[in-house]
Amino acid sequence: MPEQGSGNLKVPFGLREGRLYRPDDVSSGKACGCICPACEATLIANQGKLKRAYFSHFRTETCAGGYETAVHLMAKQVILDERRLRIPPLRIPFELTPIEDEPPIRSSVHYPERDVQLVEVEAEKQQGRWRPDLTAILKNGSPLHIEIRVTHAVDAEKSESLDNLVEINLSQLPVETVYDEDAFVDEVILNAERCWHRCSLYDDLKRTVETRQELEARAERIAKEHAERKAAEEKRAYHAEMSRMREQARRQASQKLKSKDSFKSDALAHQKYKSQLLRLKERQSSYVMPPAEGSKSVPVDGEWIFFVPRSAWQGFIMEQCLPKMRIDREFTAREILNEVVRQFPWPAEVSELIKSRHKLSEADVRNVPDPEKVVAGYLKVLAANAVLAFGSHSGVFKRYDGDRWSRVRS
Repeated sequence: MPEQGSGNLKVPFGLREGRLYRPDDVSSGKACGCICPACEATLIANQGKLKRAYFSHFRTETCAGGYETAVHLMAKQVILDERRLRIPPLRIPFELTPIEDEPPIRSSVHYPERDVQLVEVEAEKQQGRWRPDLTAILKNGSPLHIEIRVTHAVDAEKSESLDNLVEINLSQLPVETVYDEDAFVDEVILNAERCWHRCSLYDDLKRTVETRQELEARAERIAKEHAERKAAEEKRAYHAEMSRMREQARRQASQKLKSKDSFKSDALAHQKYKSQLLRLKERQSSYVMPPAEGSKSVPVDGEWIFFVPRSAWQGFIMEQCLPKMRIDREFTAREILNEVVRQFPWPAEVSELIKSRHKLSEADVRNVPDPEKVVAGYLKVLAANAVLAFGSHSGVFKRYDGDRWSRVRS
C-alpha cells in the first residue's frame, strides 16, 4: 500500500461535522470544509480529471497515522450505516477425560459463517473497563462487540474479557479497494478476514447442547465400563490371593504335621507307594525327551509324568483347551491340567500317588513332578513366544484379541 504511512499527507476520507466523506462527495479544494480525522488539520479535496481524487493536508508537514485512522473510522461508519455484518464460522470443541491418566475423548460442533442484522449498533460504548470500536445488539437480543484492525490487533487481555468479540482485519486492504466505495463496503461488511476471540452465541443452541450431552454420555459409559473392568480384576486378584494363602496355609499345616512324626510318616508313605514310586522312577530313567517340533511339541521339565506322548497332551491343549478360553478372562495352569487329565487319565495307582505328593518325604517328592508346574511351564513357553499372553499376576495367563484362535468365540 504505497500511500500508507505515518508521514504521508494523503488521506482517503475527510471528517466534517462528525462524519467522514470521500473527496468526490464534497466541494473541491479547501471549500470541502473537511479536517484530517487523525491530526484535525484542514484538508484540501483534490479532484483532478486525470488522477484519482484524494484529500491532502493544507499547510501541514507531517501527520502520524492519518491514513490508518481514516480507514478505521470509515469502517466503523460503514457498519453504523449498513447495520448488518457477516460473522465468521465457529468451531466449538469439547473434551472430557473419563479415565484418569488416559487420553481424553473429544468432539466438536461447527457453525458456518452467516450474515446478521444489527438491531442496534453504537460506537465506542463503554463495556466495563473496555470500550470496543462498536457494540451491537442482534435480533435475538445477544450483544456483539466489533473491533476493526488496521494497525494493531486486539490484545490478549481484551480478547479474554469481552464476550462475542469479532475482529475484522483490514490491515492488508489494497489502497484501490479503500478508494472504491462499493468494494470497501463489501470488504468491511462481508469479505475481509474476520475471526472470533470469544463467542457464546451458540452455547445454548440445540446442536451444541446435544453434542455436549452425547460426549458426556459417552464419557459416562467409558468410565462405568472401566470401573466394572477394574472391579472384576480386583475380584479375580482377591480370589487368586485367597487361593494362594489357602495353599500356603495347607502346605504349612502339612509341613507341621510331617515334622511331628516325620520319620514315621515318611516311612509309611514310602512303604505304601513304594511300587508306584519305583514305577515312576523307572519311567523317568527310561524316558527319552523327543526334539521340539513346533508349539505342539515343546520340551518341558518333568513332562515324563504324563503317560501319553508329548505331542498328544500339548496338542490337546493347543487344539481343544485354549480355543475355549474367552479373550476377556484369565486362566491358570490348574484349569488346563484338569482338562488334560480328563482326556488322558493316569493309571489309578499313579493318580493316587500324584494326589498324595504332600504325604511323601522330600526325597520322594523330587521323583514325582508336579503336573500343574509341567503344564504351567508349557504355557509360559507359549506366552514367551506370543502364542498366549501373561496375565495380571504370576501363574495366570490369557488370550489376546488377534491371536490364532480369535475367530473362535465362546
